[in-house]
Amino acid sequence: MVSLVLPDPDVMIWGGELVLRNGIAVGQVTSGAWGETVAGCVGLAYIRHPDGDVLTPDMVRAGSYQVNVNGRLHPATVHLRPPYDPEGERVKGREP
Repeated sequence: MVSLVLPDPDVMIWGGELVLRNGIAVGQVTSGAWGETVAGCVGLAYIRHPDGDVLTPDMVRAGSYQVNVNGRLHPATVHLRPPYDPEGERVKGREP
């Protein structure tokens, strides 16, 4: 399971959207919502190795990801840890 952030504020995911890595379908969004602290839509998704091999953290980090929302592909950043701002710097208007 990974966390996703879609930086376009006009795009919303709810769940069921296809996740692509380097243009190949690798998973599906299970849930999504607006993430105020990251200023974009956030979601959770299960992804898999396209060849059925073991999916390593390095492989997850190395890919380029997109999410299919209503037939259009939108770039997404994938995180292995929650994409929040633990010190609250973004909420306070300061970049970490």
